[in-house]
Amino acid sequence: MNNKILLTVFLIFVSSLSFSLIVTTINPYYLIVKQIVGEKDEVYLLLSPNVNPHTYSLRVSDVKILSKANIIFANGGIEPDLSKFYVVYLRDYIPSLFVEYNNPHFWLDPYFVKFYIIPTIVEKLSKVYPQYRSDFEANAKILLGEIDEFLRDYKALNLSGTVLVHHPSFYYFFKELNLKVKWVEQGHNVSVGMKKLIETIKSENIIAIFSEVQQSKDEIKIISKQLNKKYYTLDPLGVNAKKFIDIYYQNFEEIRKALNDGK
Repeated sequence: MNNKILLTVFLIFVSSLSFSLIVTTINPYYLIVKQIVGEKDEVYLLLSPNVNPHTYSLRVSDVKILSKANIIFANGGIEPDLSKFYVVYLRDYIPSLFVEYNNPHFWLDPYFVKFYIIPTIVEKLSKVYPQYRSDFEANAKILLGEIDEFLRDYKALNLSGTVLVHHPSFYYFFKELNLKVKWVEQGHNVSVGMKKLIETIKSENIIAIFSEVQQSKDEIKIISKQLNKKYYTLDPLGVNAKKFIDIYYQNFEEIRKALNDGK
């Protein structure tokens, strides 16, 4: 009898540790995976949302965590190379037909998240932890419902015009709002000449200017001053987000504020 009790306690203990080696590289995927896994704290976030993943280098402590992971969820194209680990690059599950300008910021397109990213995460987690598939699916359904609700608000705006951003993280997000996007960086971390850029921008009907929390604001400040137009700050990684959907709503409100102030 005592042996049975000890076995039961042991199994409960093991079950409580079963998620301890899920690693996510960036905060948006951390928030998604954490919500799908459930109200547990064992999902590990590799990169703080305050840092720029494009310029981040792995530390020894990061390598130790990654080497112990049962599964790693990464975006691909923005983080350090993780190919020597067991990593799921979520970019590989976005149809190439929908990828524009080789832009890897897929989590900022609600439709990519809804139709490709969440289903992939659920499927990959279920292969590692098949006993929890039904829980993953139930939690994912709640998250999908939150995204659907956001999309109803999101698509209600009838917008047009061009916005200027420093970094093209929100390209897909703005496209779904029917807004054209021009960005200071051509690719990543390579800027065109400032004089030429300002001349080009002045010929456009720029309705709003945006920087990002994780990016330098030096160039945007210069452009903002030249155009006599206030800039606003977006956050693609969700520094203050408690849930994934917060990333959408917080940025949506900043965009709406910028557009209203620009009228």
